[in-house]
Amino acid sequence: MDIYNFNQNPIDIVEDVIYSKKWNFSRAADHELVAELTSGWCQYRLYFSWSEQIKAINFTITFDLKFPALKSKQIYELLSRINEKLWIGHFDVTSKNGIPAFRHTVLSSHGSEILYNQLEDLVDIAIYECEKYYPAFHLILFENSDPEEALELCGIDVVGNA
Repeated sequence: MDIYNFNQNPIDIVEDVIYSKKWNFSRAADHELVAELTSGWCQYRLYFSWSEQIKAINFTITFDLKFPALKSKQIYELLSRINEKLWIGHFDVTSKNGIPAFRHTVLSSHGSEILYNQLEDLVDIAIYECEKYYPAFHLILFENSDPEEALELCGIDVVGNA
């Protein structure tokens, strides 16, 4: 990719970033891209959408978990605690189906010379945060853990495999 050729659709630039990572993706429309990533914890789905009107790319990563309504109190407390720690983006749970998601929006004019690097960094940071906090979501859903305890376990650095 010629990163100095920014007369292209910003989703084309997203496509170049995702292609460089060798992830599966599809384009539903000129202004949308969906990619999939299998990690150590789960299957993530990445959504990118460009708004020409506000010159922004909205980015969402969804998890392969689904929270029932009876877990609302615990999950919202966990989300609040996680979001206090984040510098970029935020986590939420979709109201329609209870799926955890990481979200962020990148404001960038169509001619931004740094858009490719911004998107590459954003994707890397977002995946890192999803991987870091996935165990807390899992503990709330399947182990009935307390949100504070679940988050505490995410702060432990593990070295090696068992």
